[in-house]
Amino acid sequence: MTIFTTLFIILMCIAAYHHIGYPLLLKCVASKKQKPSKQTVFDDNYTPNIAVLMCAYNEQQHIAEKLYNLASLVYDTHHYSIHVYFDGCTDKSYQQALKAQQVLHKQGVQCYFHHRDENQGKVQGLNTLMGMAKYHNDILLFTDVSALLSIDALNKVAKQFSDPQVAISTGVYTLDENAPDAQKAYWQYQNQVKKSESNLGAVIGVPGAMFAMRAEYANELEKNTINDDFVLSMKALSKGGKAIVDEDVVIYERECDEQSEDYKRRVRLGAGNWQQIKALLLLLNPRLGWTCMNFFSHKVLRGVMPIILACIYACVFIEAIVTQSVWSQLIATGILSLHTLQAVKTIFAFKRRIPIVDKVNYILNSYFLALWGIIRYEQGYFDTPWQRVKSASKAQTKSVIKVIKRSLDIAGALFALSLVWPVCLIAALTIKLTSKGPIIFKQLRVGESSDDFVELFYVYKFRSMVVDAESRSGAVWASKDDPRITAVGRFMRKTRIDELPQLINVLKGEMSLIGPRPERPVFYGKLEKDIPYFCQRTYGVKPGISGLAQVMNGYDETIDDARSKIGWDYAYSLSMSSPRAWAKLEFSIVVKTLQVVFTGKGQ
Repeated sequence: MTIFTTLFIILMCIAAYHHIGYPLLLKCVASKKQKPSKQTVFDDNYTPNIAVLMCAYNEQQHIAEKLYNLASLVYDTHHYSIHVYFDGCTDKSYQQALKAQQVLHKQGVQCYFHHRDENQGKVQGLNTLMGMAKYHNDILLFTDVSALLSIDALNKVAKQFSDPQVAISTGVYTLDENAPDAQKAYWQYQNQVKKSESNLGAVIGVPGAMFAMRAEYANELEKNTINDDFVLSMKALSKGGKAIVDEDVVIYERECDEQSEDYKRRVRLGAGNWQQIKALLLLLNPRLGWTCMNFFSHKVLRGVMPIILACIYACVFIEAIVTQSVWSQLIATGILSLHTLQAVKTIFAFKRRIPIVDKVNYILNSYFLALWGIIRYEQGYFDTPWQRVKSASKAQTKSVIKVIKRSLDIAGALFALSLVWPVCLIAALTIKLTSKGPIIFKQLRVGESSDDFVELFYVYKFRSMVVDAESRSGAVWASKDDPRITAVGRFMRKTRIDELPQLINVLKGEMSLIGPRPERPVFYGKLEKDIPYFCQRTYGVKPGISGLAQVMNGYDETIDDARSKIGWDYAYSLSMSSPRAWAKLEFSIVVKTLQVVFTGKGQ
């Protein structure tokens, strides 16, 4: 048994415990807790003062209906108030709310607005609202503008908090019927886990759409907090109180995210899960009992699961390529088939559902997006104010595509190496036997660029020219009948076999399977002078082994050739603003590349 096999077994056991073992353990233990020797006695006469706190940013579509919903709650209007923080809204949210406020005041409902011209972020809004409300109320209820509450929600909250041990209370989060099936399945699973945790008085994580807490437990959040609802509620639990789910309280989410928008949210949640592990280490105190156990099993493992999943993939593909064990090859084939099927469905917009495949792919994609969130968090990308998912910039969409693209690059490069290593071996032997010099030729190229940095790296290729081909001529482009190209090299260039060592560049993260051609630095100055914005072709995009320009134009021989390729490179870059457009173009480039390889149309 190799070290990778051992590691694979350990990691799979951890993943199985988190997804299957822990829910079963909860269900078993919680079923016994449902028959306590002494029932909790609720005080029906307990009427605490409740402050409903809500932050709004560009919510003109829902703000009025939300305020009417809060005004209709069955509770003494003298004992609850509504506070809305408008965080630099650029739409008509505030104007819509003002109209609704006039109606609420006529009904005797206390409704206060706190307006700020500049967007400072949700955390700033929550800190402001808590600072104003915690000393004048017994309970703080946090809710989202897009979520509607059942009419007796405040009465139910008051009843739960009549138990002095309760610190946090929430309800059952329910998605709109138009929400994607994968999201519904995810929240059905989460609700079941939370109900079991509730029987132990230790719910780990509450939906930001609605949760209530004792005002005395409300503490100011750090400015860079990502999952504000989780951190706020869990810090309250660190003091030893109980967190429960009231199954009679319905939280109805009206706003349904498209799949691509949900994926953007997963990136941020991944970063937040990673951040909150560091921020809430005090919950790992064994004295907290089930709170400690549930926090580790539910949230700590959830936070590190993207890294565990990536390691599982790595173990499988390394075993499949290096040792070629049957079990690893079967699993690797299954993984590739699963992702390929989902990619085909996405590219061709197939609506037909494959329940098991769709659910598994949703979970896997969510974890890999969360991994990207962890990476971005460590790079400091989550220090900007909040914004609605649907108003996220195209740069965020491109970031999601980049993490998917990088995952495909790694999987594709490993898979390709497992298939073409015999071809590489034959090519290496042929080069060695037919001409003098090294088998592998490396050359400095320009990689991905950004505002502050341009990457330089050595590209690896099978040598297709004579040794010291540029010793007399200097750096020049290769031509179709270039005398420097060897006989073997000519065949390799036609079939693109000479490009195969670049799979190593892909695994190193210097290149992608698909992208603009990596140009030589020696040509960059001249090309930038003769072709405006030439350098922008690799802005935020890694160069590729193949690409749209390569399959449409072939190798560059002159500046005119390079100029004609610019349009193709820009077209590819623009496609990354839309997941579907990018996926279709990526697939078509792969097909055209294979046509070039098998028909020998390369140069």
